[in-house]
Amino acid sequence: MNFLKSVSFLVLGLILQQTVVQIISIGSIKPDLVMVMLVAVSMRYGSVVGLFSGLTIGLIQDVYAIEALGANAMAKCLVGYFTGLLDEKVIKVMPATKVLFLAVAFLFHDIIYAVAAGFHGEEFWQALVMRTLPSGIYTLLVGALVFYFLVAPSRHEA
Repeated sequence: MNFLKSVSFLVLGLILQQTVVQIISIGSIKPDLVMVMLVAVSMRYGSVVGLFSGLTIGLIQDVYAIEALGANAMAKCLVGYFTGLLDEKVIKVMPATKVLFLAVAFLFHDIIYAVAAGFHGEEFWQALVMRTLPSGIYTLLVGALVFYFLVAPSRHEA
């Protein structure tokens, strides 16, 4: 059941990524809402759900990125698993700490994606500096809002 909930959130994130993000993008710099949702559901439901959710949404994204088939699936699968190890049932973290985990997950994802897609040398570093850093900063700003307002722990919990 948790897997179905997480995939539905990720599909919602993918729909928003294809619609709303086009409106709020700054040139070619766009936040990655799917990554924000993946980190949120992985931390909420654990590593196994994060692993399969990342694999599922990564395969869906790979349909649209045929030149690097499997790169999204592998990167999101690993990100889902490793952020799922920070399961909210095991460790409670503040929204600001979740944003820090999102930053690490975003960088980890883009490095795995670049290597799996066959970027090396100058092409790898150019992708990292020209695409990952600006998009990562924008994603962190959006992620901070999402984690603070939507995913923050209830004030009624002890």
